[in-house]
Amino acid sequence: MFNSILSDLKNQKPLILNLTNYVTVNDVANCILAIGASPVMSEAPRDAVELAKASSAVNINIGTVNRFSFRTMLKTGIAANKCGKIVVLDPVGCGATKFRTDSCKKLISKIKFDVIKGNMSEIKTLANIFCKESIQNPADISSDEGHTIGVDVNSSDAITEKNLSQNISLVKKLAQETNCIIAASGKYDLVSDGEKCFVSSNGHELMEKVCGTGCMISGMLGAFVSCRKENKLEAVAACICSMGIAGERAVRKSNGGAVNSTKIIDELFCMTDDILQSEAKCEIK
Repeated sequence: MFNSILSDLKNQKPLILNLTNYVTVNDVANCILAIGASPVMSEAPRDAVELAKASSAVNINIGTVNRFSFRTMLKTGIAANKCGKIVVLDPVGCGATKFRTDSCKKLISKIKFDVIKGNMSEIKTLANIFCKESIQNPADISSDEGHTIGVDVNSSDAITEKNLSQNISLVKKLAQETNCIIAASGKYDLVSDGEKCFVSSNGHELMEKVCGTGCMISGMLGAFVSCRKENKLEAVAACICSMGIAGERAVRKSNGGAVNSTKIIDELFCMTDDILQSEAKCEIK
């Protein structure tokens, strides 16, 4: 599992274009550098479209989306599709407001995404939009705006041992309906292509106190998937596990002190294929 993916990534050094939010932009760039890829950020439509053609992947993160940045995201995603580039969506806060939810709906309707990564509240909101008719139990999905708590998961949506099976089914269904890989984050991270589902339990609860780990993952996803186009599912799972392992290692070295993004980025820089292979807690369902 995950054979030599980090070594391949460092050798290929893919260029990753990020249309991301201003809260975490520096950490996103640094974590992409830490794993051996090259980040570039843009907001101007003409610039971003041109960069998409030169990049290996495009990361679209709606964390601070507005009507102007949305247009850039839409044009850039469509341009990336025409060039056969990897495109990732992080639907930050989808379900918290109508604007965010509608933005995600329009992006997914117009752009072919390779990966959509979000917390379980965001994923349930998308399931309500794209596979409501095929979900047997309506209680499995979110139907009301404001269900997502800001940019955080609603506690009622948290992935637990008790609801793991139904959440795996939901993630698989959304992957089938959107024809892309779905990654849902939580105590258990779920990564599915609609047929198989990787279940990872790497990570630490203190990572929830660090702003930007989700944004960092969405930036990294483009790098991992672009160097494993023949096995995108495994690449996404490897990326998720890498972040979880980095968080675990950062917590261990903090000796009970605070954990921040810098410490996690340090661990990503030190990540090797051997560490990933030996410390990944991942199984296929």
